[in-house]
Amino acid sequence: MKKIVLIAVSVFLILSFCGCSEEEPLRIVHITDTHFTGSENYSYEGTFLAANDTNGTGKQVRYIEDILDAFIAEMLVQKPDVIIITGDLAFDGAKVSHLALAEKLSVLKEAEIKVLVLPGNHDITGNTYIFPNGEPEVSVSVTVDEFKEIYSPFGYEGAVSYDPNSLSYVYDAGKNVRIFMLDTNLMYGVTLGQISEDSVKWLEEQLTACKEAGITPVVAGHHSLLSHNPRFDFSYRLGNGDEVSELITEYGANLYLCGHLHTQHYVQTESLTDIVGGGFCVYPHRYGVIDISPSGWTYEAKTTDVSSYAESIGSSDENLLGYDEFGYGFFYDNAYIQAIGSLTDYVADSELLEKYADFSAKLNVAYFGGDYSELDFSIADDFLKDCDGTGWAAYLKFALDDPKDSTHCQWPVATE
Repeated sequence: MKKIVLIAVSVFLILSFCGCSEEEPLRIVHITDTHFTGSENYSYEGTFLAANDTNGTGKQVRYIEDILDAFIAEMLVQKPDVIIITGDLAFDGAKVSHLALAEKLSVLKEAEIKVLVLPGNHDITGNTYIFPNGEPEVSVSVTVDEFKEIYSPFGYEGAVSYDPNSLSYVYDAGKNVRIFMLDTNLMYGVTLGQISEDSVKWLEEQLTACKEAGITPVVAGHHSLLSHNPRFDFSYRLGNGDEVSELITEYGANLYLCGHLHTQHYVQTESLTDIVGGGFCVYPHRYGVIDISPSGWTYEAKTTDVSSYAESIGSSDENLLGYDEFGYGFFYDNAYIQAIGSLTDYVADSELLEKYADFSAKLNVAYFGGDYSELDFSIADDFLKDCDGTGWAAYLKFALDDPKDSTHCQWPVATE
C-alpha cells in the first residue's frame, strides 16, 4: 500500500515540476453578428419583411429570437467558461434591441457563464428605425456610455483594464488566459475599422503585462486582421491590421477571433490564426468552440440545433420544427434571387441561367457555412467562364479558389 502511495506522489510531483496539469482546458464559445431584433420591436409583415427576405444578405431576422433561445439553451447544458460576441449585436443598433438582447444574455450570467461583448459597426449608429408594425418607425441607437451601461454585466464591469480611448478592455478568463476585447471601429456607425495610435499603445501595455505574468493572450475584435477575401479587404479588414497582427504575435497571441464578414472562414500564417465566425444571424447559425490548454488550442464550428429546441418547448411552428430545411431554403432563395438579377444579362439560355443560379446559390450557402462537402463542383469552371464580368461571379470566385473546410483548425498547425 505504501509503495502505491509513493508512486502516486511521485507522479504528482513530476507533473507539477514539468508544468503539466490535469486541469480541464479553458472553453470559449464565440458567436458574432447576432443582429438581434427582439420580437416586440419588429413585425415581419409589410415592407420590412419583403425587403429583408430578398436583399441578398440572408439575415434570418424573422426567427432570430428563437435561434438565440436555442443557442442559449445549448450553452446552459454545455456550460463553457466564456462566451464572447464580437459585435453587431443589435439590428441596426436600435436601443430597444440592445436592451432586449441584454435581457436574453442575463440568463447566461445567472447560470454563472461569463459573457463578453464588444461593439460592431452597426451597434452605435445615432438615429435608426424599428418596424413594430412592419413599417418603419423612427427610433434611437445608443451612445457610447449607454452601450457600456447596458452591457456592464457582459465585460464592462470587472475587467482587468479598460482602454480610455475606446470600448476595448481586457478580461481575465481564468485558467491562465486573458481575453483582449478590441473595439475596432474607426468611427461608430461606419463600416471602416481602425485602432487608434493611443489604443495601440494601451494594447501593447496590456500585452506586456500579460507576458510578464506568464498569461496566454487571446484577442478578439469585429474587423479581421488578415485578408479573407480580397474583394472585401476595404472596410472589412482592419485598416492597420498588419500593425496590430505584428504587435499581438510579438507578445505571444496566436489566435484572433472576429466577425463582420458573416462567412465562416479562417486564415493561418506561421504566427497567427485569424478566424471569422459565421454570422449568427445567417444559416447555418454557427458558433465556434475553442479549447485552450498549455499545449495549444483547437477550434470547431458547430450549428445551433433550432429544431430540437423547438420540439423541446412544444412549438407548433413547422418552420422551426424543420428548421434545417427551412433555414437552408431561406438563405438559398435569397442568394438565388441575387444570382438571377446579376446573371440575366450575361446568360441568354434560360435553362443554363437556372443551372448557374442554382449552383451559385448553393455555393454561396456553402461559403457562408465554411463547409463545401455537399457541393457538386462539376459546372464551376463553366460558371466562371460564362459569367465572367459579373460582380456575382467575381464575388464567388474566391470561394471556388479556396474551398477549404473552415469549420475546424488548431494550433500548433496539424502536419500530415
